[in-house]
Amino acid sequence: MSDNEVEDFVIEFEKKAQNIKNEIDRSKKYRAGVVALAQKAVTSNDISYLKEAIRFTDHIIDVNNRSRAFVDIIKATAKIAQETADIELVKWSLELSDNTLEGLDRSHALEITGSAFINVGMLMDDPAVIEDSKKLADTIEYNTYRSMAWRDIARTLHSMDESSGSLTAANKALDIIDSSNGIRHIIYNASAYVDLSKLFIELGHVDTAKECLIKARECAQNLEDEFDLSSIYQSIAEVQARIGIRTKDRILFKAAVDSFNKVTQEFYRSSTRQTLINIFIGAGENELIKQIGQK
Repeated sequence: MSDNEVEDFVIEFEKKAQNIKNEIDRSKKYRAGVVALAQKAVTSNDISYLKEAIRFTDHIIDVNNRSRAFVDIIKATAKIAQETADIELVKWSLELSDNTLEGLDRSHALEITGSAFINVGMLMDDPAVIEDSKKLADTIEYNTYRSMAWRDIARTLHSMDESSGSLTAANKALDIIDSSNGIRHIIYNASAYVDLSKLFIELGHVDTAKECLIKARECAQNLEDEFDLSSIYQSIAEVQARIGIRTKDRILFKAAVDSFNKVTQEFYRSSTRQTLINIFIGAGENELIKQIGQK
C-alpha cells in the first residue's frame, strides 16, 4: 500500500470529521476512524494506517473509548506481526498497551500481545521469545485473560510437539480458573471450562476434558439469563458430542442431548440441533436424532 493511499484516506476522513461541530459526535467519528484504519492495516499489512490510528486517538474525548481504541490498534498490530513474523511489531504492541486503562482493557491487550509473542516465537523457532510470552502471561491481571493466554501457549507448544510444555501450560490455565473467585460473570467461567475441555482433548487427556465439561455445567446451573444459558449449553452439547465421537463414548452422546434440551433460545437451538444431527448421522445414532427433533 502506497503512502499516498494512506494519506488520501486520512485527508478525506478528516475533512468529514472537521465538519462535525459537536465535540462529542466528532470524538465518536474519530473512534470509528480508528476501527476503519485498523481494519485497513490488517487487510494491507501496512502499519502506516496504525500510525494514523494512534494519531486519531488524540481526538477521542472519553478515556474509556480511547483505551478501547488502543485495544483495537494492538489487535491489528499483533495480527500483522503474526502474519509477517515480525518480533519488533510484537514489542511495539506491548508498548502500546501502556495506553490502555488498567483492568479489563489492559488484560485484553496483554493477552493479545502474549498470543502474538508465542506465535511469532514459534515461527522464528526462538525459545527466548516463547519464554517472553510465558512471563507476559503471568503479568495479566484478569484471570479470564490470563488463563486464555496460557491456553494460547499450550496450543502453540502442542503444535510444536512440545508435549510436556503444552500440558504444563494447559494445567496452569485450568488452575487459574479453578482458583478464581474474582470473575464476576459466571458465563466467563463456564466458557473457559468449555475451551479448556477442547484443549485437553487436543492434548489427548480425555478424563480432564470430561472434568472440565462437568465444571462448565456446574457453572451454567447458576446462570439466569436465557441467552447466556443457551449459548453455553450449545457449546457444551457440541463438545460433548465431538468427544463422544473421538472416544466412541455413547454416554457422552446422551449427555449432549441432555445439554441440547437446556438450549431454549431458537437461534442457538436450531444451530445446535443441526450440529448434533451431523455428528449423530456419522455415528449411526438414528434414535438420538429422533430425540432432538430432526426437521
